[in-house]
Amino acid sequence: MALYVSAVLGLFALSSSHAEELAAQFDDSFLHQGAGQPSVDLSIFALSNRVLPGLKSVVLRVNGQLSGMREIDFIAVDGKENAQPCLSTELLEDVGVNLLAFPSLVGVGAPPCTSLLAAIPSASANYDFDRNILNLSIPQAALNQRARGAVSPEMWDTGETAFWSSYHFSHNQMRISGEGRSTNRSSFLSLRNGLNLGAWRLRANGNFYDNNGSSNFTWNDFYAERDVAAWRGWLRLGDSSTSGQIFTSTRFRGVQLQSDEGMLPDSMRGYAPVVRGVAASNAKVTVRQNGYVIYTTFVAAGPFVINDLYSTPGGGDLEVEVEELNGRTTQFFQPFSALPTMVREGIWNYNFSLGQHRQSFGNGKPLMGMATLAYGLPYGLTAYGGLTTAEGGYHAGAIGMAINMRALGALSLDLTSSRSRQLDGGKLVGTAARIQYAKSFAESGTDLTLASYRYNSSGYRSLDDALRDRNDSTVFRGLQRQQEYQLSFAQRIGETGSLSFNYFGLTYRNEEKKAEYMQVGYSSAVGRVGYSINLGLNRSPQQERQSTVMLTLSLPLGGSHTASYSMNHTSGQGTSHDANLSGALTDDYAVTYALQAGINSGNDSGGHGYGSLGYASPVGIMNVSHAYARNSSNTNFDFSGAVVVDGKGPLFGQSLGETAIVVDAPGAAGVQVESFPGVRTDSNGRALIPYVSPYRENRISLAPDYDDATATIQQNVQTVVPTRGAIAVAHFETAIGRTVIATLRGSDGKVLPFGASIYDDDGEQRGVVGPVGRSWLTGLQGNNHFLVKWGEQQELQCTFEIDVSAAEQGTDKVQKEFTCA
Repeated sequence: MALYVSAVLGLFALSSSHAEELAAQFDDSFLHQGAGQPSVDLSIFALSNRVLPGLKSVVLRVNGQLSGMREIDFIAVDGKENAQPCLSTELLEDVGVNLLAFPSLVGVGAPPCTSLLAAIPSASANYDFDRNILNLSIPQAALNQRARGAVSPEMWDTGETAFWSSYHFSHNQMRISGEGRSTNRSSFLSLRNGLNLGAWRLRANGNFYDNNGSSNFTWNDFYAERDVAAWRGWLRLGDSSTSGQIFTSTRFRGVQLQSDEGMLPDSMRGYAPVVRGVAASNAKVTVRQNGYVIYTTFVAAGPFVINDLYSTPGGGDLEVEVEELNGRTTQFFQPFSALPTMVREGIWNYNFSLGQHRQSFGNGKPLMGMATLAYGLPYGLTAYGGLTTAEGGYHAGAIGMAINMRALGALSLDLTSSRSRQLDGGKLVGTAARIQYAKSFAESGTDLTLASYRYNSSGYRSLDDALRDRNDSTVFRGLQRQQEYQLSFAQRIGETGSLSFNYFGLTYRNEEKKAEYMQVGYSSAVGRVGYSINLGLNRSPQQERQSTVMLTLSLPLGGSHTASYSMNHTSGQGTSHDANLSGALTDDYAVTYALQAGINSGNDSGGHGYGSLGYASPVGIMNVSHAYARNSSNTNFDFSGAVVVDGKGPLFGQSLGETAIVVDAPGAAGVQVESFPGVRTDSNGRALIPYVSPYRENRISLAPDYDDATATIQQNVQTVVPTRGAIAVAHFETAIGRTVIATLRGSDGKVLPFGASIYDDDGEQRGVVGPVGRSWLTGLQGNNHFLVKWGEQQELQCTFEIDVSAAEQGTDKVQKEFTCA
């Protein structure tokens, strides 16, 4: 009701928009009023929501971007009705203002803190009283260059001290009929446990497996880790794996320090080229890729640099347009391609590991160390390399270079040399060479995602291979790789068609047969019917070549339901035809289903079918499925969930990812959390959001249609920036108590004036009288006293009470009509 009244009054405001300098005036003849309802003195709204002097904790936004909570002192200024924010030069510098460009802001003669922004042309500050947000608008030319999507570390939330356990349980029963009738039962339980203490995360992960009564439990990993913001990385103590970017990934137990790309702004993650150019005057620069605008900014006259383009997988030529104020436009192209080894200019990626090798063969667990570095150089170059060493005489070194050759694509070349000792004491020395290439051909719609070749000499050994060779000869030593080939590309055909090709091949020194995998696919649509054709080839040294052909047709049926047909032919196994129907049974996708029926021809001819039903509840996700074939059937039950124990007690929810958020809306039970199927608040107003993005602004939204007579949510959107592994809390303010729509009448029996303000004993405005004297009051507990004002004179004020004590006990109804005297 208050929002409605404010909107109506705003429509008929006849004054200047400069409310600070001129009070608003209203014409109440436009307002609808009940019969006999007197007019209100609207002058009390002329300067409503005044900002009083004092220190306030406010949300700061700079050019629309969140900049955290700040303590701002508001100071009374002559000629201003509202107190003005006192902004220090330290604060302006912290939000990115280039103080060197405005020497008048510092030193002798600097303006007072309430008018510092006046020294910056076109800059302004606006305080949103209702939302407690201080908005700063500062021209980009006045700001230091800052990457888009940057989230200040001051906003990072390390989360609550909490213990949590995330579990996944499945039980399977398989029956085989006919000859050799049998029943097999198996159960599997996966546990991921954690304890968060400030910035530290303690983790213990294990698995339980039971097969027909034979069971075992194993702990897989124990470790403690935390982020190291100053080094843009994280530190782990315990079980871990080395990075596989340069050397082969290896499991070990010890210490690891590794860079975390997640801490970078979105516009600095992955690889993108630096765009350089020159503007003859102030100009607008627009960057397009494949015809789409991916970046735009305004630059001053002179050389400019753009180094915060979002990463694009594979690359693609850039079209740069410089549009000057005089209307002159210049364009130039900057081709580029990207490879996984490439790093953006000026960015370091590193990994340092030291500990005991955790090999799954033999008894030895030698000490090992590994260090890798990669750095983005100017002109599209990336330099990378590393060292590995282990007890027993193993040493390896790697060095490489990647380059963006613009129109010629991206190329990388690296060499890895190893020295190892065998079981008989003999030494092996060898080298592995790898070359990778990528190129996007925008004109033809072809993306050559990756072409790679690697050669290993006979003496080259990875760390795992070398340790395997040194163990007892009865232990299987594995195949020795000699050559590796990889090719992947995609081709756009028409408006909807896409052709893809993937190939991976391996040859071995101690095995004549090679391993290879190839897949060719084409997808498109005819009207509403989508279709795809896939051809596959798979061969390994242990099995003969196997080919597969699959045809799939899909048709959306409206809403969330989809029907499809698939045909699959596998060499040596026959052909299957399947009809499928899947979708959601509820609007929030909490209940889902899948049905399948088909027939086989060939070695295993006959009919088969499958059905599943899934339910995402606030305390976990359950799935039940049953499949049958000619001589067998399989029933599976699956349940996953989590429990978090913090200072407010246990909270059950869906299975956790790496980082999670707890919703805390005290007293608001059963509120749906949008974008997370099945997640609702419990009886205490808490809910567990199982997966969010670390170091990013996560917008948590509660359903706006929540209706409860005993609790009102004051705002339904919060933004949280958790660190990796955190259990952060999104606090939502709620008004606990009864909600009453009251009709207010004066002592003469007439309803109170439309627009009159209602205040509680603390002087806080709680509502506004609407048409026919009605007002909506929330958060009422016990006996409540209110003052109603529609003017400053005593005769234009009155008081009334609302006692909800009986209603809270459920013994009586709250009175709906009150006399204000």
